[in-house]
Amino acid sequence: MTDQPEVYGLTWPGKRAAAASAEEPTTATLQALAGESVDPRSTANLFIAGDNLEALKLLRTSHAGQVKLIYVDPPYNTGSEFIYADKFAGHAAWLSMMYPRLLLARDLLREDGVGFVSIDGNQVAQLQILLAEVFGEENVVATIVWVSNLKGRQLGDGGPAGTHEYILCFARDRKRIGAFRGSAAELKALMPAVYKGPAYEVKEDAKGPYVTKNELYNTNSKFNDRTAPSMVFRIHYNPSTAEVRITDLDDETTYPGFLVAMPHPNARPGLAWHAWRWSRAKILAEHDELEFEVTGETFRVRTKIRDVDGMTLKDLVIGPSTATAQTDLEELGLRRAFETPKPVALLELLIGACTSGDDLVLDFFAGSATTAHAVLARNHRDGGGRRFVMVQLDEECASTSAAAEEGFATIDAIGRERVRRAGAALRADGFAGDVGFKALRVRS
Repeated sequence: MTDQPEVYGLTWPGKRAAAASAEEPTTATLQALAGESVDPRSTANLFIAGDNLEALKLLRTSHAGQVKLIYVDPPYNTGSEFIYADKFAGHAAWLSMMYPRLLLARDLLREDGVGFVSIDGNQVAQLQILLAEVFGEENVVATIVWVSNLKGRQLGDGGPAGTHEYILCFARDRKRIGAFRGSAAELKALMPAVYKGPAYEVKEDAKGPYVTKNELYNTNSKFNDRTAPSMVFRIHYNPSTAEVRITDLDDETTYPGFLVAMPHPNARPGLAWHAWRWSRAKILAEHDELEFEVTGETFRVRTKIRDVDGMTLKDLVIGPSTATAQTDLEELGLRRAFETPKPVALLELLIGACTSGDDLVLDFFAGSATTAHAVLARNHRDGGGRRFVMVQLDEECASTSAAAEEGFATIDAIGRERVRRAGAALRADGFAGDVGFKALRVRS
C-alpha cells in the first residue's frame, strides 16, 4: 500500500520522457530543397521534409500562436498492421510519439484555433484522454464520425466489419471558436442524407439579406414564468412606425396603433408562459434584427439570420470516402503513388467551416498532402487566401512499392508533386491565388 492519492488520468511507460522531449532544445535548422519549390519568392506556403518533432520546435520559434487550424492523420494501428516505423507500435509507444507533438502543436495554435485528429477505433479512447490532458477537458470539442467505407472492412479476427473512422476535434480555447458553419447548398449537395431541410425564403432589409427560422420565445419549457420571470413580458409593436415597446406581464396598458404579443403559452402543469430568448434591453436595442409577422390583432416575433446560406456542421460525415480519396489522386495522375489518402472534400469541409481570409493551416503528418490540396481548393471556391504549412518525414518508399515504380524515392516527394499538380489544375480552372510553396528540409 502507498499513501499517494489516486487520480484520474492517462499514464504509460515513457510518459515523462515523452513530455521532456518537447522541451529539449533543437539544433536543427531549415534549409531550402534546391529545385523543389514553386513560386518561392511570392508564396506564403511552406512544405517541410523531415522529422516533425524537430520541425514543430522550429515552427514554435517562428509561428507560435499563429495557426488557426491543425489537421493531422497520424500513423495508427489498423487492427491488422501498424502503419509507421516499428518503434511506435503498441499503445505506449504510440502515445509517446503523439504526446510531445501535441504539446508543441498547442503552442502554435491561435487563441481561437482549432485542431482535428483522424484516428481509428483502436486508439480513439487513449487519444481522447491525451487531448484532454494537453488542451484541457473543456477544450475537447467533439468526436466526428466519418463513414469512410460503407462496404465495411474486417478488422482483426472477428466482430463487425468497420465502416467508419473518427475525427477528434479540440481547441486552444473552446469559448473563442464559435459554431462550425458551412454553406447549406454545398452541404446538401455533398451529403444529402445528412443535411436536409426546407429552402428558406431570402428577404432583404436595410442591412442586407436575411432569413427567418425560429420564433423569439424559448421552446424549452424549463425557461418559464417561474424560472426566468424577468424574461416573461408583453411586447408591443406598431406596424406603421416599426416602434417597439415592452410592459410587464400584468400591465394591461395599451398604446394607440400598437399590437400586443403575449409570451407563448406553456403546456407544463402549473406554468403559464414560455420565456423569451431575448431580454427587454436587447429587444429594444436590436429590434431591427427581429421580424414581426402581423396576424389580425397580434403578431409573432422571429429572429433574423444574416448568414442566409449558412448551416452548422454535424458530427457525422457520409459521402467523402476512401474511394473518393483515391479518385482525387487518380485525377492528378497519382493513383498508385499513395495507398491511404484522405478525401479532399473531407478536409475542405473542415477548413471551410473553421477558417477564412489568410488563416494559417498546419498538417505535420502531411502524407500525400491532401490538406494542402484542400486549402488551395477552398481558396478557389470562396476567394480566400489561406496559407498552409505541411510537414512530412522524408521516409524512403520501399523499392518494391508502387510509389517507387512511379519514380518517388520518398513520401515527402509524393506530397510536393501532388501540390504542384493540384495547383496547376486549379490554375487551369481560373484560380489566380497562391498555389506555390517553399520546399524546406530539416537539417540536424
